[in-house]
Amino acid sequence: MSTEAADTASPFGTRLRHWRRHRGLSQLGLAAQVGSTGRHISFLETGRSRPSRQLVLRLADTLGMGLREANELLHAAGLPAAYPRAGTDLAPYRAAVDRLLRAHEPYPGMVLDGHWNVLSANRPCALLFGETVVGSNFVRDALANPAAAEAIVNWPEVAWAGLDRLRRELNRAPFDDGLRGLVGLAESALAGVPRPATTGSDPLVCPWFRIGDRVVRTITMVARFDHATEVTLDELRVELMYPMDDDAERFFRTGHPLPGV
Repeated sequence: MSTEAADTASPFGTRLRHWRRHRGLSQLGLAAQVGSTGRHISFLETGRSRPSRQLVLRLADTLGMGLREANELLHAAGLPAAYPRAGTDLAPYRAAVDRLLRAHEPYPGMVLDGHWNVLSANRPCALLFGETVVGSNFVRDALANPAAAEAIVNWPEVAWAGLDRLRRELNRAPFDDGLRGLVGLAESALAGVPRPATTGSDPLVCPWFRIGDRVVRTITMVARFDHATEVTLDELRVELMYPMDDDAERFFRTGHPLPGV
């Protein structure tokens, strides 16, 4: 019997096989990492064997799945989810994020979910992204708005860096339809935008905003909860922007462009 036999009768087996192949692992290679055998992995993929809960969790960890994907693998095996979604009181964690955003003022900060939806933002975000940024999809709005390319001086660099980031996120969650849609949208939008040559002069690609006749240069950092065991917290990330130079510092401190702008 071929160890690569395909049998779509098992939803769990189909999903496991897709993940294994996406990670470039043979059945024997995956088996070695989870303490099983190639024959057992083959039987799991064809539906001849049913996995235990512990084995599914080991497989999810070995294949680098996020909490949402691990839950989906458990569900495909007919097992209950291991990681709840908002099953516990998240108020203390939301309060911590809110405090971080407030403490970050006068610099912009926003909270995004795993599909780049803006869940919350501090007041300085309106200076750069407008009053309606909360509730928007950051990727879709940026790509659909021609003014975005005009407002960001280094738009090609920022846009391509954003696409690369989306692709990395899709690689970690290859069967996430939401992420796949965003990647497709970004690829279509950048089809006519040549990828800028990498000069190595800047260690990070961060947006430089055109405000009047000035350029507000920023640096972006991303914060997230480590070792989360709840899906919502696992997927949250806080984007924090900092001034790159004195001009940007003055802009954020005053809320207005520098004199002469």
